[in-house]
Amino acid sequence: MTTKRHYLPVADGIDLYVEETGSGRPLVFIPGWTMTSEVFARQVPQFADRYRVVTYDPRCQGRSTKTVTGVNYAQHGRDLARVIELLDLKDAVLAPWSYGCLKVWEMFRQRGTQGIAGVVWIDLAPQQIMIDEADWHEGDIAYLTAFQRALSDRYREATREFCAAMWQGAAPDDELGWVADQSMQTPQYAACLLAADGMSRDETDIARATDGALPMLHIVHEEKADAARAFVARNCPAGRVEALGFQFMFWEYAQRFNALIESFLKENDL
Repeated sequence: MTTKRHYLPVADGIDLYVEETGSGRPLVFIPGWTMTSEVFARQVPQFADRYRVVTYDPRCQGRSTKTVTGVNYAQHGRDLARVIELLDLKDAVLAPWSYGCLKVWEMFRQRGTQGIAGVVWIDLAPQQIMIDEADWHEGDIAYLTAFQRALSDRYREATREFCAAMWQGAAPDDELGWVADQSMQTPQYAACLLAADGMSRDETDIARATDGALPMLHIVHEEKADAARAFVARNCPAGRVEALGFQFMFWEYAQRFNALIESFLKENDL
């Protein structure tokens, strides 16, 4: 199946690298912090026979423009809205991973959910910093501060350590080297800015405000499943939660992950 590879001018001097495969309802996979469209290589062939599968490299990531402006998730949300507009992605299903979820929440904050048919949130809590141990969160302030300092002091080593921790099992050396190389296409300054901006965000209010507006599925890693289910039940109960593997579950357990998305799409006539 042919893949169209091209660049989209989303702002003055800012071009985002985009790949489109297949035809039908748009299904947009959105990479997380510092990652590229390449990480969804095990999803694109699965869905491109029935969907117009779109992936892209966000601002400062992968093959997209490197810039010192707009290196934050509010701007990444605006960039995503521009991608949807320029590609005419009507009634799209979005599948953001990790900090890719922040792009979608910020886009919803700015322009609402119109034109979006469903969301598969891949392993990110709306609340980043732990307030209570029972919360669904991404880490306490000490952990997040230590990670930010590691990025500043030893970027290459910290990035590789971060990538290794995404697997539930041991990361194969060749795959770990490859995904770390994908991440390090983001310049160090941009990785630090995006990490700091992401860590400061709490999207609980927009998660509550958009509950029930469209079908939503949260696929979370197994260690956070109980906290995620409790959070969703309190704040956005129309959503569904499924647990699988660890943060890189869509790569490590691709068949099982893809089956969860297939089921979600089928159940919601998407």
